[in-house]
Amino acid sequence: MLTVFIAALIALNLALVLRESWFGFLTIATFTFAYSLLEWPWELLGVGATAAVAAVAQSSSLGHDTSGILGTIGIVALNVIVMCGLSWSLRLAERQVQLTATELERSRLAREIHDTLAQGFVGIVTQLQAAEDASDEAARKRHMDAVLALARDGLAEARRSVQALRPAALDAVRLPEAIEQLARNWSARTGIPAGVSVAGDASSLRVDVEVALLRTAQEALANIERHADAHRVRLELRSTPTGTRLEVRDDGRGFDPAGLDDRDAHPEASGYGLVAMRERLASVAGGLMIESRPGRGTAIRAEVSA
Repeated sequence: MLTVFIAALIALNLALVLRESWFGFLTIATFTFAYSLLEWPWELLGVGATAAVAAVAQSSSLGHDTSGILGTIGIVALNVIVMCGLSWSLRLAERQVQLTATELERSRLAREIHDTLAQGFVGIVTQLQAAEDASDEAARKRHMDAVLALARDGLAEARRSVQALRPAALDAVRLPEAIEQLARNWSARTGIPAGVSVAGDASSLRVDVEVALLRTAQEALANIERHADAHRVRLELRSTPTGTRLEVRDDGRGFDPAGLDDRDAHPEASGYGLVAMRERLASVAGGLMIESRPGRGTAIRAEVSA
């Protein structure tokens, strides 16, 4: 139906242009309809036909001798090439935008999977290994209870991620309370004390910023559990009129940040986790900084401008 409408509009334009050349201004509207309503590649046909009608109007002052006819043909060809070329360029630009959006969405989904399912599975494996090495039944039961809790949390997060890709921890509370709850649960599971301090008002943070900072805290704690051999952890959330900063500091073994690319030497600082944190923070115009020295612990600092 749209194709018939555009064809009728082009025919009407041509009839009016053949009567009075100044009706050529109507082709502006026809170009708009052809660009926006016709599917590809029919768009090229509609744009080309409209360009030809516009060229007829533009060449109306030329005579009907050989030079006039050649001039008209040249104007028609130029109009068609330019307008169809523009249509083609817009199509390529639109496709590039779609591909970019697809890549961004794929990266976002990868981060969500890593932040939920992957972390949960790593925690389950860690607790199962600890249960296997437990010296008594009470310790074994504590680790198995942690496995069940991690499995339930992972299932809830997976369902939540499918539904809205938003952490369940942020459903009922804001970021400060969510981080405090995260630290309590992590400390109860690992046995490592994790203190939390909050300064400033974080109640006005955007949801995407809250998600990015909470996921950063989750990943930082997961890395500490797997690699740091820490005895104490501190999380600090500070909000000011200029931005928000989250710092996760441990007193573990630390490493040399200059060797971040060496995965064999520094497994705690490599892999998808660090990439995910950087990408997630970059998506909210934030950044990630790492401070660490061998034997002196590690500090992960995430900052997002207001």
